Order: sequence, then structure tokens, then C-alpha cells
Amino acid sequence: MSIQLRGEKPGDEAAIDAVNCRAFEAMSEANIVRLMRAYYPAFDPRYSVTAWEGDEMVGHALFSPARIRLMGETVRALLLGPIAVLPERQRTGVGAQLLRCGHELGARDGFALAFLYGHPSYYPRHGYRACFGLGTVAIDRDKLPPATRTFQRWPVRPADIPWLVERHAAEWADVDFAWLWGDDPSAWTIPCVNAVMWWTEDGRRAAYTVALPGPGKCRMLLADDPELAREVIATIRPASLQHHPAGWLARNALQPEWATAEATPVQAAMACELQQGVLEPCLQALEAGERLPGFSLGALPFMACSGD
Repeated sequence: MSIQLRGEKPGDEAAIDAVNCRAFEAMSEANIVRLMRAYYPAFDPRYSVTAWEGDEMVGHALFSPARIRLMGETVRALLLGPIAVLPERQRTGVGAQLLRCGHELGARDGFALAFLYGHPSYYPRHGYRACFGLGTVAIDRDKLPPATRTFQRWPVRPADIPWLVERHAAEWADVDFAWLWGDDPSAWTIPCVNAVMWWTEDGRRAAYTVALPGPGKCRMLLADDPELAREVIATIRPASLQHHPAGWLARNALQPEWATAEATPVQAAMACELQQGVLEPCLQALEAGERLPGFSLGALPFMACSGD
């Protein structure tokens, strides 16, 4: 029986959950899809591609529209993930059809590339090339000075959004594959993460942080004042942050006595051109040592469902 491909429709949700759970033997990937559908402002069911064999869904691939940085420019891209095929239908070409469908949709609609973290021996067969990696700040908490300020924590409020968009853009302006968040409030807070605004006692915005449950699980910190950023770090005392050496925080707020920022290439961090030639300048600059490997810190639903 031939495979039929189409975008997600209302009523497909349970079948998408089942395909992802059976493929990954867990609900983590299904939960990513659920959260993206509910909270990611740019979720588009046309790019939530489903594969059907008769009345049974046998595969699913989520392509999420994103604005990313590449060589100092902002480009439209699709993040691929998760992609799932029922165990009994794997290695029969369903995954390849899902990829081809998503790529054709993206190329038709003017997206520059698709990118993912995936298996480095599978995705190159479908046009993907390793071209970015991870950004990490390691913090020596024994050498981190004690905090000297106190802060108030508040949830994100509408008046915070312009500041957040500005600081996010400043943080990731020169980091390739950085995923820029928009001005929809749901991009900045969902129930599964500890997304907090930090305010000084005299009423100044000090920082925005995103953390996962548990000690030392702070992922991202945005700020516009280096001294206040250091004070918030000293208050949280995280073991690490998911930031990049080319970002605002590493260049302005971190101190070498207690923090080390690194960019590490990862073979699983790959992209596929949807418009010919868009990756070549980045790949050439990486090979020549003119740019560090980029880093894609995902939208909050991805952060919520990923663990260390």
C-alpha cells in the first residue's frame, strides 16, 4: 500500500502522540509536539507532516518555522524534530518520504534551510551536513564571588516583551544558527519551565532567566547590564549555562576567574540547504577558522523537554 503524506489536521493529535511514543519508547518527543502546538507562536500544521498507510498513521515529522542567525544575517529556516516512524515500518522509506515532503514545502515557501540534531550516519544521505554545534559556559562555583544584591522575581509581563526581544537579539546577534524568539508572550514562558524576570530593589530590570527543575539547571540568562548579570549569576550559582563565546553575556559579563565559554562542533548538528548556496559561506568560514561553530538554543518547548 502506498504512503500518503499531508499536514496535520484537527483530530490527528492522538495518532501523532502514539507514533512518537512508539518510535522513541517514551513520551518526551510527543510532548515536544504537544508543547509546540500549544505554545510556539509560529507552529504551522502544514509543516507537521503526517504519513498514512490507509487509515493508520505510520510516521510524523515536525518542521518548525524559525528565524535564525547566519553569517550576521537573519534567515528563515525550519527546525526538524522530532521525526518518528512506527517501529514495524522503519527502514521502509517512510522517513525519507517525510523528509522530502518537508523539504519541498520549505523550498516552495521560501525557507533557506532545514536544521536538526540527528543521527550523523542517516541524515547526510538526505542532504544534511554538519555545520554547527553546542555553546556552553562552565562556571566554577567555588571561585564565583558571593552575591551582594537582592532581587525580586516576577513572571514575564507584557511590558517586558520589547526588552526581552531586544536582549535576545543582542545576545545571539553573531551566533550562527541562533534561534531568535519573537514578541508573542507565549514564546517567553510556558508552565514547564522556570522563566523569571529579575528586578532590582530600586525597580530596574536586571535579567531574564530560564531554568529547568533542580539545582544548577539554569539554561539562559539575558541582561543589559554586566554588573547586574554577574550578580544574578552569583545568586543562582549555576554549574553551567547554555551560552556561546560570541554572545553578549560571554563578551561583556563573564569573568575568566570563574567562567569559561566554549563552542564545540557536533557531528549531529546538521543543516540541509533548501535554497542553493545558503550554507556555503558559513561552511567555508568554519573550515578557514574565521567563525566559531554556531549554536541553536531552541524555543521553550524544546528546552522544557530536554534534559542534562
